[in-house]
Amino acid sequence: MRLRLVYVVAMMIFFVIYKVLDPLGLESATKQTSAGLFNALTAPFYGAGDPDSHRHVAVVEINDQTLRRFGTAFPLSYTRHVSILNQILDAHPAAIFVDFRMMRELPGESLDSFTPVIARARVMNVPLLFARGEAGDRQAALPPQLRPSQVYSNGLESTGTYPLVDEDAASEDGDAPFKAVNPAWALYAQLCHQGWRAKCNAIDTHDFTRPMVIRWGLAPDPAQDQVSDLRESWQRDCGGWLFHSCTRLGAASRLALNYLFFHSKGSVRHFAFYPLVMGAEQLGHSARDAAPGSPPLSALMTGRAVFYGSDIRDQHDDTIVPLLGRIPGVVTHAMAFDNLVTYGPRYFHEPPEIAQLGWLRLDKAELLEALIWLVCSVALVMRLKPARRGEADETYRQSPETHHHALRWTQGRRRRSVACALAAAVTVALPAASELSPDMLMDLVIIWIFITLLFIGAWAMPPRRPASEAPGEEERGLTSQLCFLASLAAIGFALNEAGPRWPNADWIGLLLLWLAAGVEEEQERNRFVQPLCRFLNRLIDLPRDTSRAVRTRLAQFRG
Repeated sequence: MRLRLVYVVAMMIFFVIYKVLDPLGLESATKQTSAGLFNALTAPFYGAGDPDSHRHVAVVEINDQTLRRFGTAFPLSYTRHVSILNQILDAHPAAIFVDFRMMRELPGESLDSFTPVIARARVMNVPLLFARGEAGDRQAALPPQLRPSQVYSNGLESTGTYPLVDEDAASEDGDAPFKAVNPAWALYAQLCHQGWRAKCNAIDTHDFTRPMVIRWGLAPDPAQDQVSDLRESWQRDCGGWLFHSCTRLGAASRLALNYLFFHSKGSVRHFAFYPLVMGAEQLGHSARDAAPGSPPLSALMTGRAVFYGSDIRDQHDDTIVPLLGRIPGVVTHAMAFDNLVTYGPRYFHEPPEIAQLGWLRLDKAELLEALIWLVCSVALVMRLKPARRGEADETYRQSPETHHHALRWTQGRRRRSVACALAAAVTVALPAASELSPDMLMDLVIIWIFITLLFIGAWAMPPRRPASEAPGEEERGLTSQLCFLASLAAIGFALNEAGPRWPNADWIGLLLLWLAAGVEEEQERNRFVQPLCRFLNRLIDLPRDTSRAVRTRLAQFRG
């Protein structure tokens, strides 16, 4: 009994060292790499169940082509900004966010030039917000002309999350309801209280306090073909794909395989962004290959929330997203806004914190992982062989019971396979139920077949048992063990999609740790946990051995 308890304690110590102390950043590196893998698996399916998924947001950007077309340098003059904003307002957008921080007067220009466009947006009932900068960095408020429309514009945090509400900033400016938030939440909240009530229903700010884990979409807006040539983008590179098909499942499979085995090599093709993106110089142009007299491209902004910012390399207003690469900050804000419209209060977010112990932050996800690890450790130690429990090592002799055990496994395999197929169907249905669409049915069937095979490999295949061991002492082979871990990953992914919607990357480190520390091997000397178990046993026996040695010495001295 003591040896079993020591084994469980050793497993929990391994968990604390790897998941909590994070030596050499192993856990952090695993999360970062896993985030890219999950982006590969989920990005092609983002928005698949919503026919209006590309009608919520658009991006108007200042890029190098814009500067060449206008014959100017960056930053643009206020007169040019006002002209661009008026062109956007001509299209009757739902809202506008200006991702440029305008803090002072320019030579020959005044911030008063924005007053007419702000008044026009107010008359049109179009929310118009201006970036103030990052909250928490003591950023000065914007000048009086723009101050009523200012909003913080934090980017992605070091953890890869996107904060929606900044409580510290709220304490500074508690009188301004929208100054303590990021632009995605600011526009979403205003629109939900104005013209988009039918889309948002009733919203409560308390449901949006956790930082967002942005789901990145991969399918570009269908209207993007009117703006730019996408033939050189990764999404349209179909010639070398399996079956020459650009299905969502095909894209996810290709991305996942490339990221697993070739992610360090990069790609010569760029990813087209999920939101509609156009340069500011294109607002007055007609669509590509359009007939003369066609409406300008600015008409595509109608009814959308427009994010107006820059995509210029030397401005460093971008971030690196696993798998997708460099993403401009304005596109990040637009994608976060689209997540809010798509998921509402059910957006993917960081797990709630439980406690803060100095530098150590504990959240519900880590607590759940610890409980799962504890339960699995107890289950594993109960299945250890007599030799591993420290009991007498008796060699099992072949008997008719051996053949009866094998026959029982063969007869139960069919029932196990049917149960695996049903369990796989539930696993597929859980995350797909809320976003099911007819064009996804074939993809879901293929996913179901794949997960069924994983479940059969994990639970329906006969276990490996050396001939010298008794029935009931079987263990998984390497293939079965890998299928088992992949099955757990699929189950955890499905439950998370249907339930709490925490970062999926958190679970990969747990599975890898279990593969390293919990995999069943014949030789104990190859196990990571056994040396720690021996060390703990020696610590436990140290007082007894010390006392015995002292008594022996005393007896020798007296004798």
